[in-house]
Formats: sequence, structure tokens, C-alpha cells
Amino acid sequence: MKSFSRKNQCLSAGILYLIVIFTGLFSELGVREAFFSQDQISNTIQNWESSSFFLRMGIASDMVMVLADIGLAWVFWVLFRKDFPELSILAASFRIVQAAMIGSNLNNLIKVILAPIDSITLNTLYSSMEAHRMGYLMSGIPFGVCCILLAFMMVKSSWFSKILGWMVGIAGIAYLVDSFTQLLFPAYGNLTEILILSTAVITELTLCIYLLWNGIKKSANEISPFEPTI
Repeated sequence: MKSFSRKNQCLSAGILYLIVIFTGLFSELGVREAFFSQDQISNTIQNWESSSFFLRMGIASDMVMVLADIGLAWVFWVLFRKDFPELSILAASFRIVQAAMIGSNLNNLIKVILAPIDSITLNTLYSSMEAHRMGYLMSGIPFGVCCILLAFMMVKSSWFSKILGWMVGIAGIAYLVDSFTQLLFPAYGNLTEILILSTAVITELTLCIYLLWNGIKKSANEISPFEPTI
């Protein structure tokens, strides 16, 4: 589509990625990690009226992230469908599965906010938060596969940064390692969390910046700032 050039596609993907990063960080770190930590959870129960609203904000933020992720699946399909018609559909499908898992997993938190105030206990919160945490981690499996497929298309593409493509592939492997380790060998979960922070987080931030840069500052036929010139 002429009106939706590669430049506009990159810009759309960058904006959607920015939304995913912002809403994801707010929901996970701003709400769940900070507000429902072990030293805060008793105060959370004592002040449940305000706490439940804060949890609702986190759920709403997660839903925005899910919608943005579905949009990203579509934009990446548009970006790569010409060169990789079948593979781009497969990658988009895995990303949509991930979004569906995250969305349905929010039921674990919705059950908490719908429970009667006088029935909220430490066990209720802990079990619901743990179920949500594990469900969130399992969504990393289809997302990891999506990243690996995207990485292949990025590396093989004539216009995308090959360096960034390899980074996305490594991030995809990190997501798979983390998800399966957390499920099968939870004692080593702290190690794989470090792996995610050192690979996947940096890669996704870089990818977001790359897409925004190509959408705002550069025309589609210019050399990427991340692409080697030799």
C-alpha cells in the first residue's frame, strides 16, 4: 500500500513497541512488583479499597499492552510478508498466541478484585499473584518462537539490520530458556531473570529505537544506523 510505506510501517511498529514497553513496565514493576511485594502485601489487604483500584489500573494497562502486541503482530507481518509470506504469518500467529495467553491470564487478577472485601487474605493474594506470574512466564514460550522467526526474517532481509536481527534471535532463545527454566527448574529462576535483563530487555529497547528512527528520521532506502557498512 502506497499510503502505508515501509517508513510508516516502521514508525507504527516503533510507536506500538513503545506502548508495549511502557504499559508492560507499569503493570509489572509499577503495580505488581512494587505494590504486592512481601513487605507491602499486608498493608495492601488493610487498605483494600484503594489497593483494588490500583490493581485494576494494572489490569487495564496490561490490556492496552495486549492490544498493542496484536497491532505489532500485524505490522511485522506487513513489513515482511513480501519476502517471507508464509513465515511472516507464522511469526504473527505466535505473537497473537502470546497476547491471548497474557489476556486470558489476567483472569487470575480479576478474580481477586471481584472477591468480597472480607474474604481477601494473604493466601488469596499470594496464590492469585503466583498463578498470574507463572501464566505470564509461559506466554514467553510462543513469544520466544516469534522472536526467533522474526530474527530469521530480519537477518535474511535486504533492508533490515542484520546485527539487530541476531540480537532478536538471542532474545528469543533467552525467553524460551527463562520460561522453561522457571517451569521445570524454578531454583535457577534468578539466573535466567538475569539472562532476560542482559539480552531481551536491551534488545527490545534497541528494536523500538531502531523502528522509531527509521520511521521518523530516515527514508526506507537509507542504510540503517545498526547495519554494518562493509
